[in-house]
Amino acid sequence: MSARVRRPEGPVLAEPVSTTRPEADRFAEALRPGRMGPRLADAVGAVAAAGGAARTCHVLDAKYEPGVRATVLYELAGRLLRGDLLPVADPGARRVGPLGDPVVAPGIRVSAFPHDPELPILPELVDPARLGPALAEATGASAIGVRCRTTLLRYRPGKRATLRVGFVGRPDRYVAKAYHDPVKAAAVAEEAPALSGHAERCATLRIPPAVAHLREQGVVVQRAVSGVPLDALLGRSLSTAGGVRAATEAVARAGRALAELHAMPPATTRRRSVDDELDRFGRRAAGIAGLDPRLGAALAGLSERLRDAQASLPAAVAGTVHGDCKPSQFLLDGPHAVLLDLDHVGVSDQAVDVGTFLASLRQLAQRPTGSASERSARSGALSALATAFLRSYLETWGGDTILPRIRWQEAVALERKALRAWARAPGSPTAGRLVREANTCLDRLTQTP
Repeated sequence: MSARVRRPEGPVLAEPVSTTRPEADRFAEALRPGRMGPRLADAVGAVAAAGGAARTCHVLDAKYEPGVRATVLYELAGRLLRGDLLPVADPGARRVGPLGDPVVAPGIRVSAFPHDPELPILPELVDPARLGPALAEATGASAIGVRCRTTLLRYRPGKRATLRVGFVGRPDRYVAKAYHDPVKAAAVAEEAPALSGHAERCATLRIPPAVAHLREQGVVVQRAVSGVPLDALLGRSLSTAGGVRAATEAVARAGRALAELHAMPPATTRRRSVDDELDRFGRRAAGIAGLDPRLGAALAGLSERLRDAQASLPAAVAGTVHGDCKPSQFLLDGPHAVLLDLDHVGVSDQAVDVGTFLASLRQLAQRPTGSASERSARSGALSALATAFLRSYLETWGGDTILPRIRWQEAVALERKALRAWARAPGSPTAGRLVREANTCLDRLTQTP
């Protein structure tokens, strides 16, 4: 979502920030870049600093849990802005929050990157003059005269920030990730050596090695790796026969790499419980039902159906799992598939990784872009890719006894994605489509690929 923003002529009048309106209405307004752009620009001086030139306001991401949190990530004039919907604010003119952050209508507290109330390390992390010496010391290099450059790769407000880091005049490149929870950062740093060591002995799987842990800052540093992102390959390859063949080989390689990961003895004490997740599904469905009764009922019904189907499944095969396995987590590098992001590694039912990957392909097939014939062709191609990935995984893993659990975990992942889709854009039809796809997976539980 985006809109062109111009600073209005004449004096800027402060807008009221009353939160007496319903929370959902105010969040819907916060997702409208045409309205929010001028307010944000005035609050942080973005347009004024650019000499009044036109700029574009984008809504990059959002997360809404009714009664819990409502956060929007904006981009304005090249700057990232975190907006948090305040639960209570008095009517009146634009105000300044207790941390010095401006508050704009409809009650949005604005934090300009790198300032994030839940990630206080960010200003230090994005400052090359401060990060360079710390990283040089942690990697055993000389910090004398060191200069580094940083590029922001990903930012999740309040959760994590990932940067590419390079030293001027040196060939090495790194990826540094800051966590809001130092305990989680420590777990990732401790598990990484065993994971990357195991991958080095595999035919297909590779995992970037961790080279430093800045414990006090909650930052883990890995060596940067090259390769073709699998999700990017899928995005541009499905329109030609040659592209589909290349994509089929790529997802088959990812399936082999995942099976090789699953052959690894557990290297962590972190456990991921699907029962806990089903409980969260029920709570979030109840919250949505107050605003969208039809969708809330569909989500609650799916959650109950998942619990009912779970009782008839074969026993889970517990072991090492990636925890967030999807095409965007793979880089293709020659004969290898590099698996990224160790944030969610744990011990759980290994079918969860396969189901999550398959659910991601189903989600891609639901995109409404293109003509009806183009959408049909894309859906058929993605279905064939799902079959190729699953066959490759099962052949490497050694059988298809876990297939019913994979189908079930695919449905679980689709409900997770439906909830996330609603949190990003309440009112979008995407969540309902994903619920229908999840029910289709449950209908096919006993079928084979």
